[in-house]
Amino acid sequence: MLQKSDLINYFQSSFTKPEFKGIGTEHEKFIFHCKNKKRLEFEGDISIQDLFQFLISKGWQNNEYNSSNQLISLNKNGASVTLEPGCQLELSGKILKNVHQTCTESYEHLNELQEYAEQKNLCIIGLGFDPISKLEDIKFIPKDRYNIMKNYMPKVGNRGLDMMTRTCTVQANFDYFSESDLIKKFVVANRIQPIVMALFCNSPFRESKLNNFKSNRLLTWQDTDQERCGIKKKFLSKNFTLEEYIHYVLNVKNYFLKINGKHIDTTPYSFLQLLEKTTNDKIIQEYNLTISDWINHLSTIFTEVRLKSYMEVRGADAGKWDMICALPAFWTGILYDEEILNDLWEETENWSQEGILELYQEVPNKGLQSNLMGKNLSEIGTWLLNISKQGLNKRGYLNSDGQDESIHLEKLQNIIKEQKTPADVLIEEFNKTGEINSILNQRYY
Repeated sequence: MLQKSDLINYFQSSFTKPEFKGIGTEHEKFIFHCKNKKRLEFEGDISIQDLFQFLISKGWQNNEYNSSNQLISLNKNGASVTLEPGCQLELSGKILKNVHQTCTESYEHLNELQEYAEQKNLCIIGLGFDPISKLEDIKFIPKDRYNIMKNYMPKVGNRGLDMMTRTCTVQANFDYFSESDLIKKFVVANRIQPIVMALFCNSPFRESKLNNFKSNRLLTWQDTDQERCGIKKKFLSKNFTLEEYIHYVLNVKNYFLKINGKHIDTTPYSFLQLLEKTTNDKIIQEYNLTISDWINHLSTIFTEVRLKSYMEVRGADAGKWDMICALPAFWTGILYDEEILNDLWEETENWSQEGILELYQEVPNKGLQSNLMGKNLSEIGTWLLNISKQGLNKRGYLNSDGQDESIHLEKLQNIIKEQKTPADVLIEEFNKTGEINSILNQRYY
């Protein structure tokens, strides 16, 4: 029977030796029919199922099926291709040693998709929020857990269904080496996450119009489920502990349990109630939780920084290839340099926790024009980019042209220099033309 001590042991058993540390990158994208701007659907002549068969011809292998025996994920060499509820396609990359490698992996994946897209007259778009589709026009993929989430989301927020079907992100995953290292990485990442979000703003459209926000994706997440989303004040404290994170997760409602091959809706109950068997459902009471149930529950915590057997930084809008590369590059330079991490742990301790949380709320509207404690984000962003660059320089991983990983920060440096996020560029383009289709046709990776 699962014990609370098992939950702590799960994280402690995930400590990685520094010499074996890796980088994982995950990124989602929308696929549209170019002609009518309708989203690619799950099944049909031109569909996700057809795309999966194309990817299988490229060496990908069948991985997971839904209850109707339809393919819903693929894998190859440690990477996987999966689906978000509205058929957004995600690459969960292999754990790799350096940023050059993860960028190459993303480039090869996007090239495969582009080959299929050109054959089928599809558009692959990297934006944080679907710029065209209405919610009622998007079909959920047939997956049991998504049905449970679909029914639950409207009970806890106004935009949960939008989150499931109309958002795309890019995230980077990192190892932690000890409990103290986990705490420093987690707290520092939460403190600076709103600045990263501002740099990556890339979703100013909703249903073919501007709606005065630079990140509709972040706005959507902020009104999805306050219990399991966002940045929590306790995550910003130097006194934060692993036990505190476990306590937080235990008290979040659990989406489902898989019992005898069937997904059982457990949304009325927190994981702690399931663990302590204080429920009214006989089937659930008689079921003994396993560590797999804990792992599944951790994957349904949607905070901007998330702890699993590794740490995920999840706050960026999806974008083109150079922005996909920029995210793991930025975080690698900071999180994988012990001296830099320690310095930021001390320096960001002086930041107002209330100021960080206010910034988090401000970013969807103002983006890079937001302020933190009276300082413009461009100033703070320049400082952080310089720190990250130092960390990447010190790592010394060179590509075939003799360039280290800091080459992948160039896009972010240009954003700071020009004071224009990807969203700002899109807004300018739209204001010139007053029409969205010509813009979207340029949004290929």
